Amino acid sequence: MKAQHQFVALQVIDSELPWETLGAVPEMLQTAWGSLFKSLRLQKGERLLIRGGTTSVGLAAAAIARNFGATVAATTRSPKRAELVRSNGADEVYIDSGSISTEIKHAGGVNKVLELVGTTTLQDSILCANEQGIVCMTGMVGNSWALANFSPMDSIPTAVSLTTYSGGPEDFMLTPLTDLVKQIAAGTMRVQIGRTFHIDQIVEAHRCMEENTAGGKIVVLT
Repeated sequence: MKAQHQFVALQVIDSELPWETLGAVPEMLQTAWGSLFKSLRLQKGERLLIRGGTTSVGLAAAAIARNFGATVAATTRSPKRAELVRSNGADEVYIDSGSISTEIKHAGGVNKVLELVGTTTLQDSILCANEQGIVCMTGMVGNSWALANFSPMDSIPTAVSLTTYSGGPEDFMLTPLTDLVKQIAAGTMRVQIGRTFHIDQIVEAHRCMEENTAGGKIVVLT
């Protein structure tokens, strides 16, 4: 019988940041960093659109991309959250009605799109990308997992690429967490902690997540 080997991904981080910050870092930053640099292959000076800019990954991606040297545009459905998005690195904020591609293209389009809402806005996000652009679907906060009646030839413009990012143990090990944590500690990159709960508040934490009222990453401490 062949032995089963399980890959364990482990990074050691030496930091004096509080646990509520460190607890928010690994998955959130891996997902943001991997989406930007593995799937989207983001380059300095490019224009990036983050669809779902108030999600924890969206806020982290805006901060990382801005520090990297990209121009960041991000969306929110609520005008009240526009300042939250800007304070985390977005140069431009669009109020998302579900159809923003005409507005984005009128402003010159974008090179890369990070899709965090999911299939409910994916086809419109694809139309935001210029030729040679890439659209990466990473999140599904819109609670829709499939595209109905999707016609690739009609939905994907010529010379625009569509990809995804899910992230595994190998991707986690490629994420420069130590460098990112140093940026957070130095105050050059902001990580938005929405709510912190203790383990006996887990029901309330789930409710907060389902209602999307955290305004950043939710952290549960034991």
